[in-house]
Amino acid sequence: MHLVLVNDMLVKVDQMSMANSLEVRVPFLDYTVVDFAFSLPIESKINPEGRKRILRDAFRNDLPEELYHRSKKGFEVPLLKWFRKELKPLITDELLSESFVEAQGIFNYGEIDRLKKKLFSLNPGDAHAKIWALVVFQYWWRKWMKD
Repeated sequence: MHLVLVNDMLVKVDQMSMANSLEVRVPFLDYTVVDFAFSLPIESKINPEGRKRILRDAFRNDLPEELYHRSKKGFEVPLLKWFRKELKPLITDELLSESFVEAQGIFNYGEIDRLKKKLFSLNPGDAHAKIWALVVFQYWWRKWMKD
């Protein structure tokens, strides 16, 4: 709970809600709810058919039946789409451009170029995650280390 929620999901929800002027609450993290959940036996929380048994049972009469049979959907940031469209100039012309990388003298531009080609190919794999790490570092470096 401490790693996934605190360092990933709650951060994303907080950033995206603030960016869109939304007030978001996390009611299931109230300590009384958490204490109650931890006090219940495991078989009342998880069953062989799936997780979140209490939550599913509590709202079964209030929510449409199709919600209980659809696959799980995560909250993913659309990095690949952004890098191929809105943020493409940031990658190609700025932070990961050949001139910037070569002048910086930290990374092997050939490897970055290979990643960029993979990112814009029909089979990008996880190139967007690697590019994201580089973009974050490059942005930080440009702000704090350049000059």
